[in-house]
Amino acid sequence: MSAVDAPPAAASLAPAAAGTCAARRAATGDRPALERMLARCTGQTRYRRFHGPVTVFPERYLTEALSGSPLHFALVAHAEGDSAEEDGAVVALASCRAVDEGVAELGILVEDEWQRRGVGGYLLAEIVAYAERTGLRALQAQILADQPWIVGLLRRHGPCTIAGAGQALHVTLTLPR
Repeated sequence: MSAVDAPPAAASLAPAAAGTCAARRAATGDRPALERMLARCTGQTRYRRFHGPVTVFPERYLTEALSGSPLHFALVAHAEGDSAEEDGAVVALASCRAVDEGVAELGILVEDEWQRRGVGGYLLAEIVAYAERTGLRALQAQILADQPWIVGLLRRHGPCTIAGAGQALHVTLTLPR
């Protein structure tokens, strides 16, 4: 593994009543934990991430995200709890997948219990840092129009353009060169 696609060091995030959360590069062995995480997410959370009534991860997406390929870079956040059953539970998945020369599509899913604790913002910052290290010039995201706060998070990392109308918006974050 080169320095470009090396996983970030596990970093503690988001204090929680039962512990903290740490992030690392996603791996093939994370599949069962990710499937359990998705099952713990409410229908609304899954809809906001996938824009449809998803009950399982799309197979192609999950396989690519866990492959270790630099074309689909993925991170997981996992709980660091006090009990053996909670320790290591995956609570979030973030990824960027190459869709065009210099452009990748961004997606982040944070389990309901871990939302609004900084997990998504931290994972976004790590994805942006990876994108910059690997020479990407833009990250794109499809968001629902009722989630304008996501544009605010993206704008912390650079200028954004927004296209579309109605229920879904296409947001492009231009990365510094």
